[in-house]
Amino acid sequence: MRELWTTWYGQLIFLAAISMIILGVKRVAHRVWPHGLRLLDFWPPFLIVFTHFLTLQATDSSLAPYEVLSLMILGIGLTLIEAVERGEILYWRFFKLYWRGAELLTLVVYILALASHFLLS
Repeated sequence: MRELWTTWYGQLIFLAAISMIILGVKRVAHRVWPHGLRLLDFWPPFLIVFTHFLTLQATDSSLAPYEVLSLMILGIGLTLIEAVERGEILYWRFFKLYWRGAELLTLVVYILALASHFLLS
């Protein structure tokens, strides 16, 4: 079970398995499934943990705390942008924009961690 979380091929297998389960549930419960919910919406927590293990193996230090800090800065920045540009903060719009930004950020950082794992190990 430890190899599933700590090795790159185990992580990709785990993401594929989780994705297949989510797509199966989406197909079965298509009537009650929220129409704006995508497959990638479930990945960021896993990608943060996987980035931690990959960078820990490649560089003996983790990139995950910096990733979480950048997610916090993203939230503060989006809050300020929403307040200045629109004059109000609508929670559904903010959380959707924040979560999509978090998806993009965690995916890019995971791909960079995977590349550094191959190059530095």
